[in-house]
Amino acid sequence: MPYPLAGHTNSYHTYSFDEALAGIAGAGYKGVELSAVPGWTEHVDLDADPASVREKLEGYGLEAVSLSGHSDLTTRDGLAHGLKAVEWAAAYGLPVVNTAVGGHQSADENEAAFLGNIGELADAADAAGVVVALEIHGDIMASSDVITNALQGPANRKANRAKARADAKAFKLNSQFAATKVDPSFTM
Repeated sequence: MPYPLAGHTNSYHTYSFDEALAGIAGAGYKGVELSAVPGWTEHVDLDADPASVREKLEGYGLEAVSLSGHSDLTTRDGLAHGLKAVEWAAAYGLPVVNTAVGGHQSADENEAAFLGNIGELADAADAAGVVVALEIHGDIMASSDVITNALQGPANRKANRAKARADAKAFKLNSQFAATKVDPSFTM
């Protein structure tokens, strides 16, 4: 169920998951975006049973609306995390996984590596019925024009990644403050 506003556990980066949920509920939110970002905010363990997270949220009167599963999609490890985030979100019943291209420690973003990995993530998201929302920041994702050109450009056509087109069902572009943060049914 979409909410006009949703809290994000990443706002409580230095706090425990329970402290984050208590703060979000205490602020009056009913919806929450969960954070599962390796090395940054690891409130949700993607190896854990989603039912245990749902039960915890119910205890705070909260409902998850999306999963923040950021990883460095220019690496195979980052892709593996993205795939796991999509799988977990589908098992939970979440419609959206938010991510970005590079990781927090990544100084250089490798566009060719990103384009080489994104098709596999798109296929998995499409099969799971989950939207992967790519946040606009960093070099590759500097704007919607940059990422649209990259995903539709010659290198991508050579890789035959039709599923990675900017208008593919599995992907919706958004910014840090995108509507997917507050309304999972948002489409461009």
